Amino acid sequence: MVEETSPRRTDATLAAERLRHEILSGGVAPGSKLKLASLAERYAMSRGPLREAATRLAAEGLVTIEDQKGFRVTAISREDLLDLTATRKRIELLALRDSIGHGDLAWEGHVMAACHVLDRVTGSDPAQTFSDRHRAFHEALVAACPSTYLLRFREQLYALTERYRNLARHGDHRVRDARDVSAEHQAIAEAAVSRRADEACTLLGEHLARTAEVLIEAYPELFGAS
Repeated sequence: MVEETSPRRTDATLAAERLRHEILSGGVAPGSKLKLASLAERYAMSRGPLREAATRLAAEGLVTIEDQKGFRVTAISREDLLDLTATRKRIELLALRDSIGHGDLAWEGHVMAACHVLDRVTGSDPAQTFSDRHRAFHEALVAACPSTYLLRFREQLYALTERYRNLARHGDHRVRDARDVSAEHQAIAEAAVSRRADEACTLLGEHLARTAEVLIEAYPELFGAS
């Protein structure tokens, strides 16, 4: 006999997925208070599952728990962005180097295919389409890494940086137009599948750092003067 999943748990999972998407996409502003009453009405569910969902997102670093005050979307800051970027670089480069060392011919094809698809949607398709393809490309790069723990930590850091990267879609065009993102992705992919691990890691590290630099330059009101 298969045990049925409780409605409460199902609602909590659905609420966590929806709220996570809204936070990552910027639909819920950084630093804003999560009002469970209004969320319950909008999501058409009780507050219990929403409270559980917010607690789950707190464990992911997307929500903060305030004693006796409820939940608030984690704020953004220059210091947090720089620390997050530096930490992600360390983890991402470890995963990429391991992936290059263990990847086979199928992995090479997957990386180049993901890069090609990403190139086709860069700058032309809806923001969500780009976001999905961008995630798929970076996941393809590290897909051959054998460490489950490393990949899990990397995925969490990716989600945290996604909030910041989404801001760039609405940033100053002079900042964004000075950067050829497609060329950066192509160079990383080619170095990876050619097994030039040092070059691939250097390019990926520069790629991640540049994203943070663009954001800080485009949003001095949020991050201070660069």
